[in-house]
Amino acid sequence: AGPRDEGSGSCAMAMGRGRRLLRRLLPPCVCVLIPIMLWASSSGRGTNGVGTYDQALSSAVGGVVDPFSRAPAVTGGSGQGQRNIVDGKPLVAVYFTGQARSLNRTKCSIDRNLFQPLIARGFQPVVFALGEMDANAGLYQEVLGEKTLPAGVTLGGLEVISRPQVAFPRNEPVAGEVSIPHSCYEALRKKPMRWYHSGGGSEKDSKNTLYGAEVLSQLYYRAKVDEMRVEWEKVQGKKFEWVVNARPDNIYVNALPDFTSLPADGTVYVPSWGHGFDPKSSSNVKRRAGLNDRFAFGGADAMSSYHDLYNRLCSETNSIADARMPPKMNFEQMMWWYLTREDVAQTVSRVRSIPGEFWFLRLRHGPLSTWPLEHP
Repeated sequence: AGPRDEGSGSCAMAMGRGRRLLRRLLPPCVCVLIPIMLWASSSGRGTNGVGTYDQALSSAVGGVVDPFSRAPAVTGGSGQGQRNIVDGKPLVAVYFTGQARSLNRTKCSIDRNLFQPLIARGFQPVVFALGEMDANAGLYQEVLGEKTLPAGVTLGGLEVISRPQVAFPRNEPVAGEVSIPHSCYEALRKKPMRWYHSGGGSEKDSKNTLYGAEVLSQLYYRAKVDEMRVEWEKVQGKKFEWVVNARPDNIYVNALPDFTSLPADGTVYVPSWGHGFDPKSSSNVKRRAGLNDRFAFGGADAMSSYHDLYNRLCSETNSIADARMPPKMNFEQMMWWYLTREDVAQTVSRVRSIPGEFWFLRLRHGPLSTWPLEHP
């Protein structure tokens, strides 16, 4: 979802200072905690980063601070504490999907701020990765392979596949290629979706239309990596308590919060910033609420629903990409729309900001000299 982000003037100034500092400090493997806090929302934030999402949300949806909590007595995850443990440790699945990109340069922040906090608090991290076959696909095995993962982290599954392609009519199927139903692609094209803030267009061959196939491929990876975890549970006879949806190209500035202080229930936790909407905009389209899709964690059942958007959009018998689906949404707004559906609320009872400070930067793939850095 990154190519479409906009920044304010103050954010651009902060980014300039951040680039100059990080250019001096960032080695090929980012093994230090980066002391930079960037803000990319016009809504303001509280002193600890919690509540920002609710504040912006309140303005966007007419004062309803937590519309996700309308499903009473519903929980995802275990709902009652730990499910299964391995050697006395509750299980946490950590997902990585899509292009490996800059994984060789983000791996140390992943270890320091994702894996190690879980291990230190008595959890067992288990990695599931579904990568895209490209020139950098080997980084998955190099960084997240069974023999290369940090001590205390185990591998649940790792696969690399060709990027899923839209099954256009008259095109002959390619052996071994994953096909995205053409009807699913067409449903997004007809809305049309607003993947780019400006200049995306809505005509047949516009950037917005063409990027719809890219979005569906990203959602496909998410759906299938969750299925890998579910299959692992069946084979091993064990259940995960938590699921973390990470990205291979994120540099994590802060450590994960303490999972022992949070319930593994129907709550999905997302960053308190970068939700892709502006509650103060004069445009109805840009005021529509969204949520940051670049990182999330929650109870296992709630996160299964979070990862099931592809299957719900592309179902042959009961697709949610119908006339009720709002037009001109960006990726963040699509996630909001999906998670507020009544049927999804059966497992995702609410979405909350990640407690405390939790920041990350996306590190673009490319030569160091090009400085491929994107702010939150």
